[in-house]
Amino acid sequence: MKPVQLDTKYQGNDNYGKPKQTYLDKLASIDDAQLREACNQMIWLSAYANNNPRSDYHWQCDACYDECLKRDKVYIYEQEHTKLVKELTG
Repeated sequence: MKPVQLDTKYQGNDNYGKPKQTYLDKLASIDDAQLREACNQMIWLSAYANNNPRSDYHWQCDACYDECLKRDKVYIYEQEHTKLVKELTG
């Protein structure tokens, strides 16, 4: 696995007062199939929340990408992104 430089976007709490680290730990504990589902969900939700720059979905989407990067499996995120774009654009 490649080391990932985490920046300040994962420090502190989410919009509900829970530590962001809790979500990061959850991502680290799931298998690749579950990570694929999380990527799909967060990519969609982040796009849906485009009008709200403070939405948790944006950093959670980034966290999914970073978890894929840590596992040296960025293709998981990329495949889900491509799949969603195709679904939305026909």
